[in-house]
Amino acid sequence: MKRIILAFVALLAVVASASVFFTDDGGAVERIVDVLESAEEEVVLVSYSLDEQEIVACLNRLQRKGVKISVLIDSSTVSRVFDKSPEFTVSSDMSTALVHSKFLVVDRRIVVFGTGNFTEGSLREDSNSFMIFESARLAALFLDYYRAIETGNSRGMTRIENMVFFLCPSEEARKRVISELMKARKEIRFGMFAFTDPQVLAALKFCASRGVRIVGVIDSWNDDSPLKDYLTSGMEVSESTSITVHDKTFVVDGRVVITGSANASLSGWGKNREIVAIIESRDLAREFVNHFEYIREVSK
Repeated sequence: MKRIILAFVALLAVVASASVFFTDDGGAVERIVDVLESAEEEVVLVSYSLDEQEIVACLNRLQRKGVKISVLIDSSTVSRVFDKSPEFTVSSDMSTALVHSKFLVVDRRIVVFGTGNFTEGSLREDSNSFMIFESARLAALFLDYYRAIETGNSRGMTRIENMVFFLCPSEEARKRVISELMKARKEIRFGMFAFTDPQVLAALKFCASRGVRIVGVIDSWNDDSPLKDYLTSGMEVSESTSITVHDKTFVVDGRVVITGSANASLSGWGKNREIVAIIESRDLAREFVNHFEYIREVSK
């Protein structure tokens, strides 16, 4: 009994330390800067690109204070950050795979992880979500992901309490995401920038055929996708015509959140350096569902 109680307390600690915010209200940059300003020793930031001026300025201030700053971005976007005059070292990979992960770690205890890059567009214009975790264990995992991305290495699945994490490329991540979708009994909600994976679409169609309600919003980027007509027929899936839906999240039956940097695409699972999280939390799920409802309304 004591062991069960301790395990339950540990689960509550992880869930309670997680919070989510969305870019809809215009406060994303302020929240991220607030987290960065708490740094005393080290900041590690990984993103496809970095050009948000306030974040770069904050990192410059921390660098001058003696905080160690490590930034890793995709090689195709290096010029964007140098246009903002960084005073810290910026590294990039030389592989053909995109560095598409989006996270930062502060002092080996705080993790900010989400669907948006640390850019003006992602944080001030597009629809994105970010989660903040206060957990030394999660911070250690994301620092390990940073080293794996930097060196071109792979990692297997990692479970931490109510959360499962994958570092892509990972066919295991793709299979697990499809498996979670297929478990749906009542409803799947989602917001997705790029949707080009036919197997993920097939999973949604199969669920719909069983009576599961499928409600989603996709970005207009999908106009060129061969799957678009199949996505927007037979399911309640709409296309945004007014804002960029940069989200990459599914919510299954109001209790499981599948989110991260990976789009529902073959390159997301099989080529790019992405992080995918599967989290069991009705509280987080509720916040994402509310976000999707808002996006569907404002993007009509």
